[in-house]
Amino acid sequence: MKLRSFFFAAATLTAFPLAAQAPAPSKPDVGKGLQLERERLAAYQWRLRTEMKVDGVLRVARTENVHLGPNGELVKKIVKFDKAMAPTPFPANDPRARLASPTSNTEEDALFEQAQSLMQYYARLSPARVAAWAERAELMPPDPDRAGKIRLHGRGLGRAQDDAVLYLDPKTKIASEIEVKTTVDPRIVDIAFLRATFEPLTQVRADVPAVWVPKKIFLNMNRGKRAVTLEMETSDWRAWTGS
Repeated sequence: MKLRSFFFAAATLTAFPLAAQAPAPSKPDVGKGLQLERERLAAYQWRLRTEMKVDGVLRVARTENVHLGPNGELVKKIVKFDKAMAPTPFPANDPRARLASPTSNTEEDALFEQAQSLMQYYARLSPARVAAWAERAELMPPDPDRAGKIRLHGRGLGRAQDDAVLYLDPKTKIASEIEVKTTVDPRIVDIAFLRATFEPLTQVRADVPAVWVPKKIFLNMNRGKRAVTLEMETSDWRAWTGS
């Protein structure tokens, strides 16, 4: 299974909080924020837990220690890796066999590859493209379910048909959540939904500013008859000493 580059998504998605810093209703300088956030994250290491489910069944679980490398890449050390055995096929007389057969390891590898490719696509959007999206985006009334957070909404974040919403903390003007409705690939066939949430991190080094970090990243996508979810959660944030 090709898992290496998937986790790069987590680091780049952290660029959204700082990118959104600006007094409302001014539009944020997201390009500058993307670069600055990467620099701040270089001072930290953390633990990353990732799970993949197919049709609601857990198929892969992976835990890693992570920090940023000199070029902004994620340097990972596996702590634990679990992959479920291939499910037993349904008997021919089982009604579930008519709907969809259990996944094979080969199919799961392909689904994970497609999911991580989608995550990478959004994680690697250039600062200029994200800044252009923010410039076109509209300031919306607060969502009643999000306690007065500032809401920025716009289309075309990555693909022309995208619909993205960025929520900002009303006091700090830093993003606490981003949601993107998109498609699995440029063809409008299978849909996908991405959400990343952020939380302020207690400052762990006196010589660097406090930073908002990704807490959870969620991806849901349809691929044919399959429903695939990827859930990532960070924990144990601490200073990166370089050792």
